[in-house]
Amino acid sequence: MEINVTLLSQMVAFVFYVFFCIKFICPYINEIIEKRKSDICLGYSKVEKLKIKLKNIKEEIELKLKNTEKLVLNIISESKKKGDLLIQNSKIKADYEYKKIILDAKIKIDNEKKIMYENFNKDISKIINLILIKISNNVFTKKLDDKFISKIINKF
Repeated sequence: MEINVTLLSQMVAFVFYVFFCIKFICPYINEIIEKRKSDICLGYSKVEKLKIKLKNIKEEIELKLKNTEKLVLNIISESKKKGDLLIQNSKIKADYEYKKIILDAKIKIDNEKKIMYENFNKDISKIINLILIKISNNVFTKKLDDKFISKIINKF
């Protein structure tokens, strides 16, 4: 192989090109690579910080969830207690009303009995008076016999 001017000129041009690239293009590319590298490192550090922050937030949420569950359970138990108390109060009131109604009914029944006995006594008194009047009339007229007495009893 012969070294001629073309080969030499290409070699000089290549060396010049490599020198030019090393001097002007490589620093720019290295700067971009370093910037990208620092951005990636910064991103990793931010990701790690965010992971830690996320873990802390998750723990806070779990703690708040547990506290909320306890609060809900307390509210439910209080509601059950209040419900039971309301039921007991309602039973007491219902029992009171029941006894009151029964007492009122007994009083009304007793009053009706009194009225009925009074009316019955009046009616019996009238009947007895009528019987006595008839008997006395017959005694004076001397018509007192068994048929007459049966007739009077059946009539009244």
